[in-house]
Amino acid sequence: MADLKGKTAVVTGASRGIGYAAAIALAKEGVNIVLAARNEHDLLSVKAEVEALGVRALAVPTDVTDEAAVASLKKAALAEFGQIDILVNNAGVGRYTDVLHTTIEDYDWMMDTNMRSTFLCTTAFLPEMVERESGSIITVSSQAGLFGFGGEAVYCSTKFAQVGFCQALDNEVREKNVKVSIIAPGGVGTHFAIGTGREEGAPYLDEMLDADSVADAIVFAASQPPKTRILLIGMRPMSEPPF
Repeated sequence: MADLKGKTAVVTGASRGIGYAAAIALAKEGVNIVLAARNEHDLLSVKAEVEALGVRALAVPTDVTDEAAVASLKKAALAEFGQIDILVNNAGVGRYTDVLHTTIEDYDWMMDTNMRSTFLCTTAFLPEMVERESGSIITVSSQAGLFGFGGEAVYCSTKFAQVGFCQALDNEVREKNVKVSIIAPGGVGTHFAIGTGREEGAPYLDEMLDADSVADAIVFAASQPPKTRILLIGMRPMSEPPF
């Protein structure tokens, strides 16, 4: 496995859940972390935890659906660290309901947060990776990006979009030595979709994947040796059928 010590990663949705776990897991490997999320208070708390692991961290409150905000994130990250080696597109939301009860506002909220942010952050940090012929882009999609689940039609649409985007991107940048990976977990027991399809404290949350397990998959994808790239890691808790 490649040594990640001294590299720098941008992690979106880093204030909690999978993003938080990924930031901590990468920091334990010696990676400097740029933390991006909307909640500045939570970001600063994560920043302190990351720095306590002996690496550098930068907290940048960012709405990753906003083009200008992502441009500011890039500017701050490059000013602090010079280059970004790993991008983890993790920011995401979900509302579980059938199509007839899904509003246009629901659609825009999910599509913008999940897919627009992936596009904006990727196109922000990709040019320098292509220019130096080195870098890793890791996108946290979902099993809902591989199978169409009832009651999740629009959420699935956003996750299928991420998968298609990453597959095409891999074809575009592989020869420039930029690695593109998809992490596709099933249910993860975090704050995700609480109040928009899941209930806080529900027993089924305890049977879902732990965010740390997904973070380990992210680190695995990021630390592949030079001749290897991870295309897709599909994950499913033992409590869930394959589809």
